[in-house]
Amino acid sequence: PGDEVCALLTGGGYATRVVVPAVQVLPVPKGVSLETAAAIPEVFATAWLNLYHEAALKPGERVLLHAGASGLGTAVIQLATAFGNPVFATAGDKAKLEVCRNLGASGVWNRNEGSFVDAVTAWGGVDMVLDPVGGNYIAEDQRVLNVDGRIVLIGLMGGRMAEVDLGIMLIKRQRLIGSTLRSRTVEDKGEVMQALYRHVWPLLAAGQIEPLIDSTWPIEEVEEAMAYVAENRNTGKVLLKISD
Repeated sequence: PGDEVCALLTGGGYATRVVVPAVQVLPVPKGVSLETAAAIPEVFATAWLNLYHEAALKPGERVLLHAGASGLGTAVIQLATAFGNPVFATAGDKAKLEVCRNLGASGVWNRNEGSFVDAVTAWGGVDMVLDPVGGNYIAEDQRVLNVDGRIVLIGLMGGRMAEVDLGIMLIKRQRLIGSTLRSRTVEDKGEVMQALYRHVWPLLAAGQIEPLIDSTWPIEEVEEAMAYVAENRNTGKVLLKISD
């Protein structure tokens, strides 16, 4: 009792009090504020799950990341870079791409300048794509994957229907993996949190990586905050603060 903790919620985070399975709760990393800790569990759990569980990345394997300046994207860049996996990030403007570079991305592409295929191919191709877009991105993801490459689909911002080239998938032994964190069992989530505690918490405590927080809004302004995110204006996480 009294320990400062952070938690991976199933939902219902817009609340003054929450109930969470014990395995989804971790102590706040040493030297990290509660505000910063609020931005850690969801994005870093999602990043770890998809990079090192679903895609089973090995050191040196290369990652294509879409929406690189999102809260999740900024966590993925730092985490993958720390574990020896180079990242190529796409985003929607130059300022966001500069943030991605500063966080460790060694290749970047402005999605408003057309297809990323040539740029990623010139970079050397990738072994994994983390894709929150879906839609017509899937066909382009396939074109930049190396042999035995994996596409991990985590969102449908571009639509739920996609064209998949089964010939390329067969010849290059590609895998298309659908992944969500929220619908997993408490046991699965507990395993992800323990992996974070072992592998990621020391990096957070050492200041080697940290969540990128765009802004903090009073919870009374939740509608404005959600509109801000919907307009894609944020770089990193947007937090809601309950008044003292």
